[in-house]
Amino acid sequence: MDISNIRHFNRVKVDLGAELLYLQKAFQVEVKDISLGGAYIETPLRLPMEERVELRIFLNNPEHTVEALGRVAWIKPDQSGFGIEFAQLKPIDVWALMRQTSTAPAEVFKLNGER
Repeated sequence: MDISNIRHFNRVKVDLGAELLYLQKAFQVEVKDISLGGAYIETPLRLPMEERVELRIFLNNPEHTVEALGRVAWIKPDQSGFGIEFAQLKPIDVWALMRQTSTAPAEVFKLNGER
């Protein structure tokens, strides 16, 4: 069994603008789903697997931008985007994302597959 594709946390569908910082350049991307463990980024930008990136997610609240460090964990075969596994996500960012998505804490922190 390939455990590299098992997601540990439930994902929440979103449609948020974001900025991906890579090699000291900023690229505009769209976050299409997110969890405590990572996010799916829709973009024509192609990055290699395991590449380290920084992601700035723009919320409806202009006073807070979620900033997360991570790595490219998987790439869609059609090259329309990729998954980022977060290496660091601050508690204030988790709180802001829960408010943005109107997701109950029990859903956000529930492991994938739990009922």
